[in-house]
Amino acid sequence: MGIGNFFGLMPQHIESASQLTGIELDQTTGGMAKMLYPKANVRIMGYEKSTTPDSFYDLVIGNWPFENTVIADRRYNTLSPFLHDYFFLKALDQVRPGGLVVGITSNGTMDKKATKIRAALARKAELVTSIRLPSGAFQEYAGTKVVTDIVILKKREHPLSITPNEP
Repeated sequence: MGIGNFFGLMPQHIESASQLTGIELDQTTGGMAKMLYPKANVRIMGYEKSTTPDSFYDLVIGNWPFENTVIADRRYNTLSPFLHDYFFLKALDQVRPGGLVVGITSNGTMDKKATKIRAALARKAELVTSIRLPSGAFQEYAGTKVVTDIVILKKREHPLSITPNEP
């Protein structure tokens, strides 16, 4: 969650009707978020260590880490997902049917040649939209030139039992 920009920019009428949870790995940044948003449930830990039950949230929104680390999590080991794909997979399990997952991610999710991860995501969710941001969109703010996508997924009421056709 970083220091909580998504919380801070949330319209007041939505914030007042919401229960907010944030997960941040870094102690300093997470501590800042706890001080800035004392009513939120801010947990300082790796997302892979969080134990939120399935179908709990209405919305998961985040700026996923841009790295090619593979997370060891028994639930997803057969997919060997890189960190950004892991966040999508786990977030989809944690939102209720009809819930949304909004991820800011590197182009690695949408551009990968292997179809295993995209097929797993398609079984669980419908693609609402994806937006490729202009190159260098985060250069000034975050110091990165990585090509960035915003991907919005809506969890299916029932996962597809077959693998969708890939183009």
